[in-house]
Amino acid sequence: MAKRRAVNGYPTKDQDARLRHTPCVSIAIPVFNGENFLSEAAKSVLRQTYTDLELIIVDNASTDGTAEICRLLSEQDSRVRVYRNERNLGAAPNYNRGLDLARGVYFKWLSHDDWLSDNYIEECVNALERFPQFVIAHGMPREMVDAQTPFLDSEYTVQLFGGSGPVERFAKAMRMDRACHAIFGLMRTHVVRRTTSHRPYYTSDRNLVAEMALLGRFLCVPEAIFYNRKHSGQSMAQSNNRLFLNVWQDTSNVRSYSTLHLSRLRHAYEIWGRYPEIASRFQLGKACASYMFSPRKLLHYSDELAWSTMPRIYSGVRATVRMVYRTIRPPKSYLGNAQSINDADFGPVNSKDAIEMKKKPIS
Repeated sequence: MAKRRAVNGYPTKDQDARLRHTPCVSIAIPVFNGENFLSEAAKSVLRQTYTDLELIIVDNASTDGTAEICRLLSEQDSRVRVYRNERNLGAAPNYNRGLDLARGVYFKWLSHDDWLSDNYIEECVNALERFPQFVIAHGMPREMVDAQTPFLDSEYTVQLFGGSGPVERFAKAMRMDRACHAIFGLMRTHVVRRTTSHRPYYTSDRNLVAEMALLGRFLCVPEAIFYNRKHSGQSMAQSNNRLFLNVWQDTSNVRSYSTLHLSRLRHAYEIWGRYPEIASRFQLGKACASYMFSPRKLLHYSDELAWSTMPRIYSGVRATVRMVYRTIRPPKSYLGNAQSINDADFGPVNSKDAIEMKKKPIS
């Protein structure tokens, strides 16, 4: 197969025959310095039993061997499209660029350190085509260290929200804790493009998932498996380092303070007024009020207001208070609950919703 040539990271249309075919499914892998796991993630896509797909890899100006892995993947499979940013834009813009480049009817993000069961796309496409009222189809998530050492107490974190209406679905989605697995489901491209997409603050994916829940229902496909790798190098392992996450999400954000919670509140307020044909800003605000304006959230807002308005004075006080708090209540190790067990011993994920979904057809 002839090598693909590119100009400024973009393949030229007259030299790249793969652009002449419009695939049904687009899968985007945003990556920065991902030589450790990228090949495994990409190959899990290229092994899919559903073959009418494209794999878009958006390299965020990596400095390791990522570019060489991308080149080899592109040469080995014509469905792979590789784009490289001239500079590191941060995670949020890189994720959004993958969506911008997608050509498929269905779209999915995949982290470079995760992987999929071979039937994932086929099962999810079939589900979405069978049930047009759903906007996301996702497999069962399993949190893994690697293929040999899965997490025994993996928590099912993608909610179906039952037959709830859009306001209730949105409010429930806003309350989701921990990993936001639904963001890695297979989505209808035209629906996700209606949204505010990823914003440059950590946890913006939770608002995006809530926005998708406002626009439609979620469908669980128990036969498909999403393997979510947990390791010390991923962003969630740095979730207590707010200043690190500023730059990770947006490399232009070099502020000495963080407004993570305030940013999420502003983002939610924007979403509340974005879809008046579905629900009013008052309805959505009221549905979320007990969570977004809880005493704990108000404390976070006050903390961030003080930190942003007088960072030099308050940062020292904040650091001292935080040190005392962490002495009294040490943070849990992100990988502390990993246990090595045999694959055969790793039973089905305990999810009543998924079991019921499998037993009976959806109306």
